[in-house]
Amino acid sequence: MQTPTLGPHVLPNLRSINWTCSSWDAAPLLRLFLSPELIDIDIGFPNGDPHIYRPATISLIPARNLTNLRLECMAFGDPLPMDELHNLLEQASETLRSVDLDGELSDSIMEKLLQLPNLRHLDLRLPGTRIALPAVVFPSLEKLLVSCGESTWWLHALQNIQSPAFRELNVYLAGSSPTHLQALGPSLLDANIEQTLISLNFDSLVRIPLTEAGLRPFISFGKLTNLDLLSPCTEEGCSFQLNDSIISELAVALPRLTHLGLGGTPCEAATSDVTITSLVALSINCVDLDFLRLHFNANGIISRDAHENSQTHKFTCKLRTLTMGSQPLPSNQDDVLLLTFTILHIFPHLEEILAEGQGWGQVGQAVGLFRKAKKIIPFP
Repeated sequence: MQTPTLGPHVLPNLRSINWTCSSWDAAPLLRLFLSPELIDIDIGFPNGDPHIYRPATISLIPARNLTNLRLECMAFGDPLPMDELHNLLEQASETLRSVDLDGELSDSIMEKLLQLPNLRHLDLRLPGTRIALPAVVFPSLEKLLVSCGESTWWLHALQNIQSPAFRELNVYLAGSSPTHLQALGPSLLDANIEQTLISLNFDSLVRIPLTEAGLRPFISFGKLTNLDLLSPCTEEGCSFQLNDSIISELAVALPRLTHLGLGGTPCEAATSDVTITSLVALSINCVDLDFLRLHFNANGIISRDAHENSQTHKFTCKLRTLTMGSQPLPSNQDDVLLLTFTILHIFPHLEEILAEGQGWGQVGQAVGLFRKAKKIIPFP
């Protein structure tokens, strides 16, 4: 019996491929799997590879049915071959629905991405220079993830979103410009997506103060279920500069929230103006809230007035996870116990406290013990 020879493609009906390796030794084999029927392609370029292989590889990617494209450079800052990538985007412009590019991009590639007519999901690292925006930006986009440095042109791009279905934005900022968070809300308001946006994540590697002015624009996005504005506290100071007034206003305006993170992991600073008032407002108005991270002054919670006021409402909030970090606790053990009871009363379904150090860790253990009890009576 004669052994059949391999055709141009080992698996001619292959629809999806995920190809990542540590070297280019197997590069010649990849072309055997790049079938014209592929619709989902995920290729990772290894570290220190001969860059001559990258253009050849991308030029072989079939564009006829290409729907999902992910190209990743394992080495930080490595470029993608621009001419071949531009040709691929041009050939697959009508079929592409999802694009994920991890590598430095040119302005011409960005211009092409911004205008893909049927693109739903876009995940990329942005170039360092501002480009001249085309007439139509993101006509069909639903989800955008951007990683950027000092560049601010992407804020202007957000203002020109033309998609009526845009619902999720994730921003990862490596630069140090404090204007990014301040300008993010107004840019989204200019895009008129208040009725569609349901998820917003902003993550900064550097300290950017979270102020009332920076948070206020998001009050208009009443359909948000996820809002996370993460900026770390550093030796320069605490990043959290909010108060009860703005958080209570936010709680009323965003009743659909299930995840709320404001500022970085609570630090050791005892300067927060947030008190039990904010926790009560969130519990009453955001009953589906499942995760909460914010700085608050624990000493304000143990005051007798706050203790008595928190008993006037029967709380039903579904919150299970509360991030406390290393923010200060009262030194008196009786006060700590009262604090534990109060938090359990406001958030009756609480299961986990994420903490750093022994203080809040002990409160978390107490919550766990009470959770196992058949009946909790916080206030005898």
